[in-house]
Amino acid sequence: MSFALTTQQGFASQHRTGLIVSVVAHLLLMAGLSSTVMMMPKEMPKQLAIQATVVDESALKNTSAAERRKVEQKQEQRKRDDAAQQRRQEQDKLAQQKQAQEKQAAEQRRQQQSKAETERKRVEQQRKTADAKVAAEKQRQKVEADKRKAEVARKEQEQRVAEEQARVARERKEADARAKAEAEKRAQAQRQSEMMAAMAAEEELSAAAASGELSRYIALIQQKVERNWVPPPGAQSGINCEVAVSQLPNGDVVDARTVSCNGDAAVQRSIENAVRRSSPLPLPDNRALFERNLRFVFKPEQ
Repeated sequence: MSFALTTQQGFASQHRTGLIVSVVAHLLLMAGLSSTVMMMPKEMPKQLAIQATVVDESALKNTSAAERRKVEQKQEQRKRDDAAQQRRQEQDKLAQQKQAQEKQAAEQRRQQQSKAETERKRVEQQRKTADAKVAAEKQRQKVEADKRKAEVARKEQEQRVAEEQARVARERKEADARAKAEAEKRAQAQRQSEMMAAMAAEEELSAAAASGELSRYIALIQQKVERNWVPPPGAQSGINCEVAVSQLPNGDVVDARTVSCNGDAAVQRSIENAVRRSSPLPLPDNRALFERNLRFVFKPEQ
């Protein structure tokens, strides 16, 4: 035991610096790991605790060289294990950080995509609203244009109708004026013709009267009426009556009445009856002497 303890003490004396460095390194490693664990997210897996072994210098002195080698090998293996564990922890930490970064990046991409989609929908809605406004404005302008066209067409139609009515009225007025002028012209010609005919008839009548034809025509009527006269009882001589007769162109008597007479009513009725019995009256040889309404004197000889 004394030899072993001495050996261990000698080994500890010989490797004091290395052991101290190893212990300090382990302590620093543990402090670093503790800081890393505190800084990692809550959901990260718990870190494995690093076991640090404090070497008892007195025990080292009593160990044999083989045991020292074993101890050194164990220490080296432990260092390697600790280093491997540290690398794994760092890799896990990096993986977790990468996973968190990827998750954060994915969330950012999702938010960006959602924001982009929202913006796209907003822009699309604005475009649809703008298109709807443009379409509504175009429709309004079309309606206004149609109204203006309809109003222009209505005014043009009214103007055409008014012009047509004015033309028809003007033509009717002109036609009426021409017709009136023609009628006036014909009437004037008729009046002139009638005047000429009247003048001619008057001249002819004057000539016939001058020639004695009118007197002979009246005498024929007087003679026929006297032949058909039946004097009433008590009729006195010296009868002198003017008789008005209406006759047709063929001499038929239409009416007969005494205009003035020195006889009584019975005499007047007898004279009027004599005229009717004399129908038709004699016609003149010269038609110019015929009159539809004529007067003659009834003065029979008794």
